[in-house]
Amino acid sequence: MIIVNTGNWKGKTTAAIGQIIRSLGRGWKVCLIQLFKGKEFYGEQKVLKSLKNLKFYSYAPKHPGCFRNISRRSLKRECTKALKRLEASLAPKNKYNLIVLDEFNIAVRDGFLDIKALLEVLKGIDSDLNVLITGRSACSELMKIADIVTEMKEVKHHFNNGILAKKGIEF
Repeated sequence: MIIVNTGNWKGKTTAAIGQIIRSLGRGWKVCLIQLFKGKEFYGEQKVLKSLKNLKFYSYAPKHPGCFRNISRRSLKRECTKALKRLEASLAPKNKYNLIVLDEFNIAVRDGFLDIKALLEVLKGIDSDLNVLITGRSACSELMKIADIVTEMKEVKHHFNNGILAKKGIEF
């Protein structure tokens, strides 16, 4: 099954982490491949790394939207490594029950990851494997093949009142 969490604001990764916890609670083996999130900056990273039956990988820790002097070539290389990690995670069969691809929609949107390459890898997933993909701006090709698509919609957010991101809430 392919699941997509997309939308214009908060909640995509948070929902994916909830899914990870639920899956681990059922004895599933889970792999999290994360993009654009600096190591141990986000509170959940510290907890997730310690959980049994969860493999956690992080690539391309800085996105140029937040850090101006990031090499696009370097980001493409890192995103390609993340895609190769996904491919490696698909074998042997039944190695994982759930693979979470955090912020992969952003990588596709911003041209760091080729959608055709991602779709080709996803085509090879076993029917027993669940893949959850997060990030804003999920492309139509991905949403078309997904079994579940959830869109997080901003109704109100404190950023609009000049309040900065809060530790423990946004990171």
